[in-house]
Amino acid sequence: MDRTFLLIKPSAVSAGNVGGIISCLEDAGFAIAALTMKTMSREEAARFYDVHAGKEFYEPLMDYMTSGPTVGMLLEAEDAIAALRRTVGATDPAQAAEGTIRARYGRTVRQNAVHASDSPERVEHEADIYFGTDGTEAA
Repeated sequence: MDRTFLLIKPSAVSAGNVGGIISCLEDAGFAIAALTMKTMSREEAARFYDVHAGKEFYEPLMDYMTSGPTVGMLLEAEDAIAALRRTVGATDPAQAAEGTIRARYGRTVRQNAVHASDSPERVEHEADIYFGTDGTEAA
């Protein structure tokens, strides 16, 4: 089994979509290895989204990601990273395939319900920030 990381964003948490998103993940064959809810600090959000530092949307992204609770999950499945990215859909909910998490629960490009890691390195980086570990102790 491979691992990946998913973060449910503040707008999806406040809209009451956590249960629906978890159901989508389980229906797609993912096992939850670890799960926690927290409001990210500005420092955590900056480390989490370090790849976007300096871009015009970075500061609004920091404001949004620290605006309320998020839910982070380590997920397990075969070819987990690619499978999760297919399950969540395109970044823009308006362009996401029908039935994907972002098509169902996303509002806008920024408020697109979830973040999904895109590489093994990012899984490790993001899980370390969110859980304080690479996830091996969180499971």
